[in-house]
Amino acid sequence: MLTEDVVTGDPIVRLDRQVADWLHDHRSAELTSLLRAVTTLGSAWVLVPLALGTVAYLLAKGARRRAVLVALAIVGAEVLTLGLKTGFERRRPFFADPLASESSFSFPSGHATVSLAVYGALAYLASRRLGNAAAGRAVLVGAVLLVVLIGFSRLYLGVHFLSDVLAGLSAGLAWLVLCVLAVDRRRPPNEGITRGPSRRYRRRADGPGEFGRPTPRRSL
Repeated sequence: MLTEDVVTGDPIVRLDRQVADWLHDHRSAELTSLLRAVTTLGSAWVLVPLALGTVAYLLAKGARRRAVLVALAIVGAEVLTLGLKTGFERRRPFFADPLASESSFSFPSGHATVSLAVYGALAYLASRRLGNAAAGRAVLVGAVLLVVLIGFSRLYLGVHFLSDVLAGLSAGLAWLVLCVLAVDRRRPPNEGITRGPSRRYRRRADGPGEFGRPTPRRSL
């Protein structure tokens, strides 16, 4: 729906311009410095090393499925973002005195898409590892706040419209859910349980002896 609104020029496009202009008019030096630092947390310079380091750590620990989840989250989100940007070719907001500039297309926000996928995957894995439910929820809430703040930084710096960020968050969430459903499904109840000798094996061990009679076990 959001994508269709952007293509057809529905009211959200007018809202995009209003929000962008309002934020640009109410900028401050302190907030600009803060949000420039925040937006870096959603850049490839941070997310790629973070994801690679996490994957390497999980593989070293033998957690291959969790490693695959993180790898799929970042690779798929990057590919999805590139495909959508190339498909829509939406121009970025323009200001005579911009706070920041980008050369790629605007829709959707790559920072929002990839940040949600990567930080969401890490928060999901961390919350499952924690024994305390409250601590797990706190991790998830922290990840949500971080991703929302990264998205807002893109609006404030004037490199994205509101619909770009909303579309990026939606795409990142959809991709993360698909990754979790495909890779990190729960193990079967009997996985990891060591079974005793099979019935067939026991039958051989206690199998017929001489003259077809069972060989009695000796007591020690």
